[in-house]
Amino acid sequence: MTQHPTLNIDKKRNTTRIILIISSAIFGVLIFPNLGMAMFSAMLFDSPGSDNNSFAILLAISILSYTPITLVSITLSWIFFSMKRYLWATISAGLPFLVILLGLVSILLLSVFCGGDFSC
Repeated sequence: MTQHPTLNIDKKRNTTRIILIISSAIFGVLIFPNLGMAMFSAMLFDSPGSDNNSFAILLAISILSYTPITLVSITLSWIFFSMKRYLWATISAGLPFLVILLGLVSILLLSVFCGGDFSC
């Protein structure tokens, strides 16, 4: 027995809607602590020689870009959802995760190559 095609579309729509609601809520709430980190991100370059450290620059870029990328991501994902582009809506909803991953990788690189110091 085959399923009706609209049942499959409804399932995709509901699954995408749940993903978008959860990701919008989580990434949207994370904007507030990020604003505090962005306010103090200039302190990453406080120690002598840290302004030439590419890992510290990468960390600062990830901190400063989180808020705009998250706002664009949330907006785009709901636009794609309204256009019934459910795959693109899900992909665009995950963009803030890449910024968080970039920040974690830069912290890891600072720890491994610079011993945790911002000037190496």
